[in-house]
Amino acid sequence: MKMRRILGGVLSAAMALSLAACGGGDGGKGTEKGGETGGNSGKNENVVVAIPTMYDLPDASEVESAINEIAGERYGVTVTLSFIPMGNWQQQSNLLLTGDEVDVIACFMTPLTTYVKNGQLMELDSYVANASDDFKGIWSDEELQGTTVNGHIYGIPNLRNFGNYFGLDVDEEIAAEFGLTDRQTWTMDEISDFLYKVHEAYPDRYALVPQSGATMVNGWTWDGLGDGKFIGVLPDCGQTTTVQNLFETDDFVDFCSYTRKWYQDGLIMADALSNTEASSTLIQSKKAVSGFCNYANNNSPGVIRTIVIDAWSVANSYAELCYGINANSGKGDAAWTALQMFYTDQEIATLLQDGIEGKHYVKNDDGTISYPEGKTAADCGYGMADLSWVTPYSGKTAPVDMNGATFFTDLIEFNDSTMKSKAIGFAFDTSAVADQYTACANIMDKYYNALMCGTVDVASTIEQANAEFEAAGLNDIITAKQEQLDAYLLR
Repeated sequence: MKMRRILGGVLSAAMALSLAACGGGDGGKGTEKGGETGGNSGKNENVVVAIPTMYDLPDASEVESAINEIAGERYGVTVTLSFIPMGNWQQQSNLLLTGDEVDVIACFMTPLTTYVKNGQLMELDSYVANASDDFKGIWSDEELQGTTVNGHIYGIPNLRNFGNYFGLDVDEEIAAEFGLTDRQTWTMDEISDFLYKVHEAYPDRYALVPQSGATMVNGWTWDGLGDGKFIGVLPDCGQTTTVQNLFETDDFVDFCSYTRKWYQDGLIMADALSNTEASSTLIQSKKAVSGFCNYANNNSPGVIRTIVIDAWSVANSYAELCYGINANSGKGDAAWTALQMFYTDQEIATLLQDGIEGKHYVKNDDGTISYPEGKTAADCGYGMADLSWVTPYSGKTAPVDMNGATFFTDLIEFNDSTMKSKAIGFAFDTSAVADQYTACANIMDKYYNALMCGTVDVASTIEQANAEFEAAGLNDIITAKQEQLDAYLLR
């Protein structure tokens, strides 16, 4: 584990260039509170920070005020927290970036390369180079390479899992009945044997359901190189550098062959392609026994988690959710100060992550926190503690009780030890093959989920899909991806 990162701290922010080259007069060493580099010069510049959320947060303004009581005096900035529901995030965030209504923003649901190509983000190289030691201690050069485009840093990674195990979530009561243990390693053949047995023992439940909606599992052993449609992939957990057609890889064909047989034998819900619920919901409601999953060191209520594919990181792991500065902001220095502040100041990071002690959470003797009695993330007024993977940096905060006291240190260790794709940090730019990509994306939408859920014949469907891919220009896309990847690997 890189202990230097634990010292780094919590969510973003930084310092203006005028603050003694980001050192606040202390040689850039910061303080025990996380690099207090500003100080109030009499005027606090306000920074608007846009963050996605899954919850209604009626107490957000109260948390904002508590942050500003510290930030104004300590850093010479204040913040306006703009929480946007994830369902509206993509549309609203892109709209915000057309003007100067936001300064710091989560780069999420849109590829980082797209933000950069659209000129929506500010280069952060000079800010990072002059950042406090506390801030520099958080991320390695490799991790910052993951948010670099065309040689420039445009985003700062947030603290979350940068890789995943892939396995099966199983109802914990049924798992105990069958002698299954949490984090045990399974093969697909062993999963198949279990599904047939549980189908016979619990005929009133689906033996297997998609992880979410019509998506059987969020990924597997193929790296889309920043392309969530998987139009040209690196198979074998990214341990090759040859871009291939996903539908021609052994792992894809094997996975779909299993699900096809399970579907035909009634183990998978018949209406899988029109499903709208998550596997976790279906398992908790006793409608299903299991669902594929991807996860790091986090737990999920009511299930045990097994491992089929050991943990690995896709090429764009670091860029999938990071924080950047709006190119139209006009407040670059203040925005960076706010950003670095969120990453390095423990008090401010805790407020942003958990809210106000006693109102939104209570401390436990074991170093974790819980929601107040009778409350949950959904109704406590400020449930961001449940979304530690969303905020800029939660590493100095206390984990929620379900995850255990060592959750964040374990998470950092997990990220350090996870196998990385050989293309880590690379993201495909579709500009040169935009028409072909659009056509192939439509074909992928037509066949991918159907194949993964087992609702169609594997061999004939892949043959038909490949014919359509060829006519639509898949080979052009694969060639472009390979050329870009080769150039990236030679950098």
